[in-house]
Amino acid sequence: MTKASRALGAALRSCETLPCLLLVLLGLLLGLQVAASLSWRMEHDTPLLHYAAWLMNEHGVFPYRDLFETSMPGALGFHWLVVKLFGTGDLAFRLVDLALLALLSAATYLFLRRFGRRVAWAAPLLFGLIYLGDGQSMSLQRDYLGVIPVAFALLLLPSTAGRALGRWRFAALGLLFAAAVLVKPQHAIALPVLFVALHRLRSRGPSARRSDLLASAAVCAAAFTAPLALVAVWLAANSALGSFLDIALRYLPLHNALSGGYETLSGSYRLLYLVGKTLRLGGSFAFALCAFFAAFRFFRLGKRPGETRIAGGAVFLCALAYAIYPALGGKFWNYHYMPFLYFVALALSLVFAEGRKQQLAGRTARARALLPAVLFFVAIFVQLDLPGQVRQSVTTLRQGRAAQAPKGGRVDEIAAWLSARLEPGDHVQPLDWTGGAIHAMLLARAPLATSFLYDYHFHHHVSAPYIADLRHRFLRELSSARPSFVIEVETMRPWPKGKDTSSDFPALREFITANYAPAMQGEGYTIHELHER
Repeated sequence: MTKASRALGAALRSCETLPCLLLVLLGLLLGLQVAASLSWRMEHDTPLLHYAAWLMNEHGVFPYRDLFETSMPGALGFHWLVVKLFGTGDLAFRLVDLALLALLSAATYLFLRRFGRRVAWAAPLLFGLIYLGDGQSMSLQRDYLGVIPVAFALLLLPSTAGRALGRWRFAALGLLFAAAVLVKPQHAIALPVLFVALHRLRSRGPSARRSDLLASAAVCAAAFTAPLALVAVWLAANSALGSFLDIALRYLPLHNALSGGYETLSGSYRLLYLVGKTLRLGGSFAFALCAFFAAFRFFRLGKRPGETRIAGGAVFLCALAYAIYPALGGKFWNYHYMPFLYFVALALSLVFAEGRKQQLAGRTARARALLPAVLFFVAIFVQLDLPGQVRQSVTTLRQGRAAQAPKGGRVDEIAAWLSARLEPGDHVQPLDWTGGAIHAMLLARAPLATSFLYDYHFHHHVSAPYIADLRHRFLRELSSARPSFVIEVETMRPWPKGKDTSSDFPALREFITANYAPAMQGEGYTIHELHER
């Protein structure tokens, strides 16, 4: 063995060199994925919310009042702002998404640098690969958007001792979580964790009285409630508060009774489903187990200041809280695990946290030095298919935007057909959810005929009076609007199944048969045209 090779081997065994090389490699892979993602096009939920935002901007449609929508006002407001400022194009969608990822990464870095530079770099790089690794269907999902204000809430935890903690931090905590809740209510699950952590840091000084705890809680609660109250006033001023509450209190309980496979479950079957799915952690159990070992090492090895241990404990407890988060909606779709995976990435990066140096010698010292890098590498291996992601990124860079046609080209096909035939005053009604019809309407700038974007509402809990009322309302609006085209999608869309579900809607079928004729028969969809045209 040459002297140079021995020196290289010694460098690779170094506890300083190996983690740095690993992080450099992750940075290069993330850069490759960012470059490839610039040619992505919108998929899944983003075009649906963009279309709703386009209706709000261009046609004065107000959510809940004029549009039956289950998304929260914050999510719709975000998409309204994006469409207002940047339009509905795919490049704008990508630049906004990457800008938000950079913002989240910056907040993460600033919070974690108290634990050391390697920790501060490791988590943003790892989470960026996780997020972009799920492709364009994950981009701008509501569960992910809500993580951003929560990440900024972490910055409220002081990094050094001896700082007076004013109550403004509790007010800021409430405001940030209100922003997260207005995007997805389940994000509130982490608020108690960060409140307790912040109060523990405050109570280490002269403010350890119970009255101080109550005052801090009151400030946080007031700041949390104020934005929600302002949104309620805004809805009421636009005659939409009653519709919002009607959807939230009468429809959402029915929607939440559906499983992730769109099956109606109740009683013990639903309980077993929720428990079993929760324990599986979205297929990331091994990844979470690596974070558990990182937590053990963080608290077991190395003497750390109290504020550092509290901040680290808040990270691990938030990861635990967000492990339960998907069960609150009962769906367990992959994007519901984004908050959990974010905090697991943070927790795992703490394996590199610097603590008290222990005087060890020989093989034991080398093993201890290499353990963080080995554990981090194992976690990456069990969570990410890095070779597959590299191949996919290289393929995307070679093929460009043309290879990213949503729904295998169906969206562009429908959009082109509509664009060639729509005339001023025409309206279109989709019978679809995520099968591409609404995305095509966005591309073709086709106005919506009724207040219903989706039709899956009509096919579950069909015996419930509320669903029966929705069906009657839809038929009334359809009969009154008489849209020029009805896009009926049969494939690439979910259908509710199980007890009290039905794919039949006889009155709707009679209306279409009596008033429309098939004008376009595509693969898995039909466009019906009004007889008068």
